[in-house]
Amino acid sequence: MNGPTYRCHRNGFILVVVLAMVLLLSALLFAFHRTARGSLEMAESLRQSERAMQCARAGLSLAIAAVAETNDVTNDHRFADLRTGEEAFTINGGTCTVTITEESGRVNVNMLKDKNGQLHRRHIDQLLRLIDLLNRRKDAGQRIGYEVVAAIIDWIDPDDEVTLLPFVNAAGQGAESGYYQALRPSYRCQNGPMDTIDELQWVKGITPEAFALLRDLLTTTGSGRININAAPQLVIESLCEQMDSALARMIVQRREFKPFDTVPELRQVPGMTDNVYLAIQDAIEVQPRDAYYRVNTQGRIEDRTLGIEALLHRNTQTGNVDIILYRES
Repeated sequence: MNGPTYRCHRNGFILVVVLAMVLLLSALLFAFHRTARGSLEMAESLRQSERAMQCARAGLSLAIAAVAETNDVTNDHRFADLRTGEEAFTINGGTCTVTITEESGRVNVNMLKDKNGQLHRRHIDQLLRLIDLLNRRKDAGQRIGYEVVAAIIDWIDPDDEVTLLPFVNAAGQGAESGYYQALRPSYRCQNGPMDTIDELQWVKGITPEAFALLRDLLTTTGSGRININAAPQLVIESLCEQMDSALARMIVQRREFKPFDTVPELRQVPGMTDNVYLAIQDAIEVQPRDAYYRVNTQGRIEDRTLGIEALLHRNTQTGNVDIILYRES
């Protein structure tokens, strides 16, 4: 009587084991499928990223070729599309955009002290005027404080003594390592020249809003003179107290018609007075011996976009172009 019952139980047990094994194998296959699919998606994502980066690198090569071709990319009409970044170039199934801006038209923050370690009043005063011009456009809560000038000086000078600018009263005190080490997270003061203007974000008093306003008006390279053929209108207006927005705008309009070949040509600009010209003639130039260009390129493949920021140096005498800073993002 027990034989059939035993066989029935045994068969039932075997069926349960087989079903369990089938379920286990199904789970393993499902997990393998998910893993394989994830690996394939990751591989495809990496492939798309590499293709997008190749497009960005092609854009950088295009920028280098343009900079090597002419002494003045800013005013060469052949390269107008490369100054705005508005036109997308088709490359190998993707696109890239290129933006070239000349650094010589910006205020060099590494020149706020001279080679002897003394405060350079001309550069400091221009930066203060530039801050004034920006603050006139902003609400009180978004104003940039004068103390950022002293803080920048402390960031770039080699000593660890806090700078005090008495000519801007209480707002003229900077910050050294003691201030930055008390922050969380903490870091040290650079105590050396800035390599890139992005370092400005680490300086005391430079908020994200202030950095966004200052970034395209400042540089870390060049002779310290302002290239009048490349400077934004605000930088021109900040050259001296006597310069107003109308005259700065006239200078920009004149160079768009025909770039200045010599500094004395500025005397021909309507509204230019002897006082203004004498105040700015030693602070400006029209043909820098060494030209520096900030290049931003973006490569795009489908929904993947990657970019490159580079700083190019061109010797205007030899035409040689060197990449002195390079960063992928």
